[in-house]
Amino acid sequence: MTGTGDVELKTVTCSNVGREPVAGSRRAESRLAARSTFRVAKVDGKPAAENAPLSVSRLPSPVSRPSAGFSLIELVAVLVLIAIVFAMVSMSFSKSLSSAKIQAASQDLVAALRFTRGQAIVKGKATSLELDIENNRYMVPGRRVVNLPPNMRMSLLTADNEVTGQNSGRIRFFPDGASTGGHVSIFVGNAEWRINVDWLTGAVTRVEMKR
Repeated sequence: MTGTGDVELKTVTCSNVGREPVAGSRRAESRLAARSTFRVAKVDGKPAAENAPLSVSRLPSPVSRPSAGFSLIELVAVLVLIAIVFAMVSMSFSKSLSSAKIQAASQDLVAALRFTRGQAIVKGKATSLELDIENNRYMVPGRRVVNLPPNMRMSLLTADNEVTGQNSGRIRFFPDGASTGGHVSIFVGNAEWRINVDWLTGAVTRVEMKR
């Protein structure tokens, strides 16, 4: 270095830096001695520390990495799972809705048959409930025609003399409450509800057919 003063560089070796003394019978917690090498600069025969303020440098503290987030494969997997769950819920809801509709339709038919039987007893004459299988409807005496939903279908089993057409027939009730007997089935998909009419007593019952 050129200038008014000469600069002298020395290498100083220091041993046992940072060792804490051991008191009494207490064992030393660390026996490793730090060994550090410093370069001391002298300007005009005096240490540089006397000519310049001491500067302390610190290592930068480690910074935590931000989360990488979800990958594309993980997002696709989540979306597929959501779609599967949604499809299962939709199917379950659709089945429940169809079951509720066929139960309501079968209950209405039971009520219509019992009403017809009651009319025969009250009026003292035979009264019939007409069923049009082809057009998916039935007629209650003295009331409007009842049409089943398009997704439902009917079948009729009745006495031979009560068949009125290729796809139509009736169940007749008498003043004493008896009937010609038979049964009417209502279908939705694989579900079936059967309405039975006892020929001796005219009693109307409903049962779900298991497949």
